[in-house]
Amino acid sequence: MANNLQLSPPIEIPLSKKKMLLMAVGSVAFVAAGFWFITHPGIRLFGNKPYPVFTTIIGYAAIAFFGFCAFCLGKKLFDTKPGLVVNEEGVTDNCSGFSFGLIPWADMEDIYVIEIGRQKLIMVLVNNPDEYINRQTNALMKKLAAMNYRSYKTPVSITANTLQYDFEELYVLLRTCMEGAK
Repeated sequence: MANNLQLSPPIEIPLSKKKMLLMAVGSVAFVAAGFWFITHPGIRLFGNKPYPVFTTIIGYAAIAFFGFCAFCLGKKLFDTKPGLVVNEEGVTDNCSGFSFGLIPWADMEDIYVIEIGRQKLIMVLVNNPDEYINRQTNALMKKLAAMNYRSYKTPVSITANTLQYDFEELYVLLRTCMEGAK
């Protein structure tokens, strides 16, 4: 396999501190809403009848999920490394709490886009998914990577949400570079 890709110097895409701060503030707001649901279980969420047990469960779920998001975003806010590096070796992913490090071009079989709700993700189909799942040192992250693999046939996804880069341009860049490396 000839490597025709010439990326010298590498393309470094910085993290967007502004986007991450806005997402962190939103996550904290949802944590606060979760606390409010727990302390006010008699509110009427649906119709005229209150469902206190359901409201409390929603409150705890909001605190757990959005608290975890706020924690990951808070850590990322102080990260000084680029969010994504594209070079002759491959793509180095550091754009989320769910990062995989270097993904060599040789490991990539395909790159495609999926949309979940209004969230677009670049899915990187790798030929050795178990290796990428096992790169996750946190048990929860490893479980999430395995769930991604079962649902989308790959554990590796990249989003531009935390990057100073347009999503469509990022997809074209990665797709072009992958094809040039083959």
